[in-house]
Amino acid sequence: MTILAWRRMQKAGQNAPSPDSQALNSLKQQLLKLGSMVEESAVLARSVLAIADMEAAPQIRSSDDKIDILYHQLENNCTQLLTDKSLSEQQVREVLSYIHCVRDLERIGDYCKELAELGERLLPSQPLPQRDAILIMLDRCRSLLALALDCVSEDDGSAGAKLQNFDDLVDTDYEQLLEKMMDPIPTSAQAYEASLLLVLVLRCIERMADHAVNVSQRVARVSK
Repeated sequence: MTILAWRRMQKAGQNAPSPDSQALNSLKQQLLKLGSMVEESAVLARSVLAIADMEAAPQIRSSDDKIDILYHQLENNCTQLLTDKSLSEQQVREVLSYIHCVRDLERIGDYCKELAELGERLLPSQPLPQRDAILIMLDRCRSLLALALDCVSEDDGSAGAKLQNFDDLVDTDYEQLLEKMMDPIPTSAQAYEASLLLVLVLRCIERMADHAVNVSQRVARVSK
């Protein structure tokens, strides 16, 4: 979806009525491109956790470098736009919203890289305890990210409540899985280390979901 949305934005940018609108459309195109890159990293991170796909981990690290480059480019572009005195108040609000969205997406990318690193360390523990439940939690998070990017693409400020409901499910997953992993507390050193690493996995996924919700909420504020 996000790739199609990005293409739609590219087409819209070609027909923008003013230079300022063109600049904002271009910024949105790049933001959606960043989102699609982060989505790909999330898919690869799932492979590392699900089937111990160790070829995916280096791909995530390589993609994270590209995400960081685009992130810094977008920050610079936003800063340059904010120095343009011809922007309207609404356009300034949009640019400020995009700056925060860019940072949220970059953080999600960082968490994907961390999931890959944790997956590598958990290789001796495959198949992972509670693996299916963890993957369901991650899939909910990926759905949140896709919905958040839809909000950006369509300037939809009404979807925040829908995302909040998904985020509540992720929070419930997080709490229930923490309880299961620590009851009973593992006795062997290897099992205890694996449990601690899995707690970090859950924390990464929970934070990814929060950042996705942030993106939708920032769009909602601008759309009011």
